[in-house]
Amino acid sequence: MKTFPKLKPRLNEILHLLYRFRFLNRIQIQVLLGHKYHSKILMWLKELTEGKYIRKYYDKKFAASPTIYCLGYIGRKYLKDNPGNSPEFKDIKLGLLDRVWREKTLSQEFREHCIFIADIFLSLGTLMKKTKGKLHFSTKTDLYGTEHLISPSPDAYFAIEEKSGNIKRYFLDVFDDIHPKRMRQRVWQYFNYYENNNWQDHTNKPFPEILLVCPNERLKKHLYYYIQNKLKRDELYLGFYLSVRQTIKSEGLRREMLQKVEGEVKI
Repeated sequence: MKTFPKLKPRLNEILHLLYRFRFLNRIQIQVLLGHKYHSKILMWLKELTEGKYIRKYYDKKFAASPTIYCLGYIGRKYLKDNPGNSPEFKDIKLGLLDRVWREKTLSQEFREHCIFIADIFLSLGTLMKKTKGKLHFSTKTDLYGTEHLISPSPDAYFAIEEKSGNIKRYFLDVFDDIHPKRMRQRVWQYFNYYENNNWQDHTNKPFPEILLVCPNERLKKHLYYYIQNKLKRDELYLGFYLSVRQTIKSEGLRREMLQKVEGEVKI
């Protein structure tokens, strides 16, 4: 059986980041590593790419866009066979590593979806530095196998621990350019999850607020009125907040960028 030499800690970090987020670009990797020299990042990425630990995607038509990376075949085997090489590796779910075989078949839209989730994580990190809060962020990969969670799992679940000690929890779903019916189905799943008390019966935490990022303003309005009518009809309280992808992309995920769905409901 082929064995692999232990990689440098920074290279292990890159592999773990790609495991969690699936696709990341060079700029994101640099920020996530907290490294100020992009030349060093490029050197590490080149080393991992040449060793087939990671795979890169670069489109000459979009020369201004940074290269996108994901785990490669050797990276999969390295993570699978060397769980002790990095503290973070102990949390890796081995069954998820097999998805590496199909990463190259996934659409550009899916890659951009993953990139966007990472951008949200980074924007929240910036917000925490300003507010002195603490962020607990779980990607869809991190959530895999979590019991009593809504299915399919959200794009992310995160909690913000404010300086005062107050904790706010959120489910995050980002909609690509899909049919409105599928967006309504996802909202219905949240209502059903809440009414079945899966979260309430198995955790001692308040039910999270639900953040939905829409592809455009038109679909955001459509979803707003659908949720509002459902809140009024079912007389339930659920905290839904909506925004538009471009707004989040340019301004970051902040409370001011979100519109709460208001419903005249009985509590």
